[in-house]
Amino acid sequence: MDPRLSHAHGALAGLALGDALGMPTQEMSPEQIRAVYGRITGLVDGDASQPYAPGMPAGSVTDDTEQALLVASLLIRGRGSSSGRVALNAVEFAHALLAWEDSMIERGSLDLLGPSTKAALERVRAGEDPLTVGGEGTTNGAAMRVTPIGIAVSTEDPEAFAEAVWSSCRVTHATRQGFQSAALVAAAVSMGIDAARSTAPDLRGLLWKAVTYVDSLPERGAWTPDPDVVAATRRAMQLVANPVSSSLEHLIEQVGTSVASAHAIPMAFALLARDPSPRALLDAANIGGDTDTIGAIAGAILGAALGVEVLPADSLSLIEEVSHLGLSSVAGDLLELRDQALVGRQEESPTSASPAADPDADMSPEEPAPASSPTSPAGRVVLMGQILVDLAVRGEALPTPGGDVWAIDEGMHVGGGFNALVAARRMGAEAVSLSPIGEGPYSSLIQAALAREGITDLGPRIAGIDNGFCIAFTDSTGERTFISTKGAETMAPASAWADFARTMNPGDVLYVDGYLMDHPANREAAEAALRVLPEGVRVLLDVSPVIGIPSDLPSDDVIVSMNHREAQEIGQQRGDSSVCDRCREPHEAARAMLGLLGRPVLVRAGAAGAYFVCPDGTAPNASNEDAAHIPTPRVEAIDTNGAGDAHSGVLAASLAHGIPMERALLLANCAGALSTTVVGPASCPTRSQIEAAADALEASTEGK
Repeated sequence: MDPRLSHAHGALAGLALGDALGMPTQEMSPEQIRAVYGRITGLVDGDASQPYAPGMPAGSVTDDTEQALLVASLLIRGRGSSSGRVALNAVEFAHALLAWEDSMIERGSLDLLGPSTKAALERVRAGEDPLTVGGEGTTNGAAMRVTPIGIAVSTEDPEAFAEAVWSSCRVTHATRQGFQSAALVAAAVSMGIDAARSTAPDLRGLLWKAVTYVDSLPERGAWTPDPDVVAATRRAMQLVANPVSSSLEHLIEQVGTSVASAHAIPMAFALLARDPSPRALLDAANIGGDTDTIGAIAGAILGAALGVEVLPADSLSLIEEVSHLGLSSVAGDLLELRDQALVGRQEESPTSASPAADPDADMSPEEPAPASSPTSPAGRVVLMGQILVDLAVRGEALPTPGGDVWAIDEGMHVGGGFNALVAARRMGAEAVSLSPIGEGPYSSLIQAALAREGITDLGPRIAGIDNGFCIAFTDSTGERTFISTKGAETMAPASAWADFARTMNPGDVLYVDGYLMDHPANREAAEAALRVLPEGVRVLLDVSPVIGIPSDLPSDDVIVSMNHREAQEIGQQRGDSSVCDRCREPHEAARAMLGLLGRPVLVRAGAAGAYFVCPDGTAPNASNEDAAHIPTPRVEAIDTNGAGDAHSGVLAASLAHGIPMERALLLANCAGALSTTVVGPASCPTRSQIEAAADALEASTEGK
């Protein structure tokens, strides 16, 4: 049996289950739900006080499932469109919705068209063009019925996917919010179908990939003053990633549960990210507001990602008995459409036809996937460190004591660990910041910069103090000097990082900024996190100029990175005279640091490249007697500020992508070198520039 059928069936069954669970509680407050039902733990009858479904029997579905099946029937009947792509005919769809409402009225139902759909279709009844009536729809109606589009259309072809989604929402929800909401749900469902053959589906990862994918699509729909749905969804998922802000009460307060797209879709994604299991559908039924739609959306994504087998069979049987849906057959027909569309694209372009896109491939909206990216799921790059603001000044040279100089250039930038996270994002990796954030102008700058770069901000909040700043002076040779203050970024609560570390997945890369070890609170929090780090999470420790090495640094899946000067200082602090002598040359320093630290060591040597050595001698192109040399491009450096951050961020992202070590080290070297040719701390080049430099360097060194 095609394993996709379980996931396609699961999408429709999950939608129906979430819908039926939320039916008795829709538009009730959490307090009313508790007073009438206690807590919803399964399918129950609608109470007589239920405003839209009084007395409806347990297992009944609402407009969410019925309209989704209406969309499915139109797709199946039309077999796509004249272009060979899957799409709905606007006129046919509008009149089908009107006919559906008429039938609901005849049945005596109170659960009719939602506000946006109702307003648009009343204009169609009055004779207006269906393509001109949906410009004010920002509610969740398009998202609740879009699941069949996600089953029938792959995200492999963004243009075809976007057009299919647009055809399902343009009549009633032809707004930016309407398109975003429908696209988010359809993308998550579609990626779940493509992930059917995965032995270890990652629902949380799939949700983030759907958000990134939709964010990369060209904007569609009319502007409205309502919030951006993609941004709201990202914020909601950031909340649940932090145990402090993940309670249902907090989500209700911060996200919302109304029919607005910017409430319902973020809440559905957040509930699944919080608990990627059928329990999320019970949570949806108990949170109040638009419970049936939030539950239906969450159920569709859950079933698509994990398959119908994960859903309770007894509940599905009751729904089928009461509502007579025939979901398995519908799922099979929609999959046929999906396959027909793929064949059509291959016939249109036989020379460029490619296999279905890997749903786990991490794509950046700015750049194509790197040539060295593997097909395995990408992990995240997580910063355990600190972010502050750089007051960057460039001049000919530092003044002599008591002297005075004029700056050539100046600027204010967010810096510290932020630079490494920006580099990781340039490589297309998902990046997470755990840096503490305070209150004040610098903290506000940091939060805005993280949001601008698409970096997930999960750092603990520190009340009553701003983040610190660093005066960064760069002279005419490109060398830099730092003077830093201490702010909120140095005050991590004792368990803040450990709570997150427990949730990390194999394949994630924890980037540890050695600067944090200079602050007692951060050192304590970091060592607590390292003690509970799950197996399979890689650690990249940049020791930093203050030479910070946690005492609880793991023995496995670790790389300790430093520049040559830092290696020399460690040698002076910890070694005997022979160790100090060996540290004079970078390749010998790498072996000396390996002896001191007992973990893989990377020594960066600027224009001389870098040297990498492992305890077992498995470093690429290295023997037990020597360190592997990684070359670097020849460049004319004008500003070395941030070069080490670019190196570390790209190395972490490459490891998170599963790129082989030899290639990952080369990419990191190229990123560090190219960053010195641009003024500014967060100056990491784009992924394509890094890849091109690495390819050229490899070609130039072949046969040497």
